[in-house]
Amino acid sequence: MKKSITTKKGDSGKTGLLDNTRISKYDIRPETYGTLDEAAAFIGLARAKSSLDEIRKALRTVLIHIYLINAELACPAEFLDKLKKKITPAELSKLEEQASLIEAKLDLPAKFVIYGQSETSACLDIARAVVRRAERRLAELNQQHPLQNPTISAYINRLSDALYLFARYEEFANNIPFAHPDTNRTEV
Repeated sequence: MKKSITTKKGDSGKTGLLDNTRISKYDIRPETYGTLDEAAAFIGLARAKSSLDEIRKALRTVLIHIYLINAELACPAEFLDKLKKKITPAELSKLEEQASLIEAKLDLPAKFVIYGQSETSACLDIARAVVRRAERRLAELNQQHPLQNPTISAYINRLSDALYLFARYEEFANNIPFAHPDTNRTEV
């Protein structure tokens, strides 16, 4: 018999951690990994919309990394040894390398940009904003339940920068000018 994804265990407002502990759905832990899941959904949308193979590959890698991070966040510290894989400095380095390669191709504007120059870059900008919210939740989680893996905080911090760069590269590679909030002009 096929197993259903519907368990009905969450009907009471509780959710399960990886060790089967039940906690409130509004607890900082599910709030944090839920916010990262929201960001991952926007990243997936941007990946589906991107016409750039380089960006699609980078976003797929990011999605895998978020999956690893969320597994760690859903696991109390005393059960972390049960996880088969965790985010490591190697994954952080990969993200930093991808972002650096993209940034080297860009002549970024010195000013803020108006978002929404393309549908794909807008998806990436939404994902970036959600990642920034996740970073704030992560800081709160770390205060209440100190993270055992400092790479998580560093990765999430770098991820918002990388998504900004990926969004600007989507515009640049598709010959879409950057727009500035202080003028009606656009600039490439």
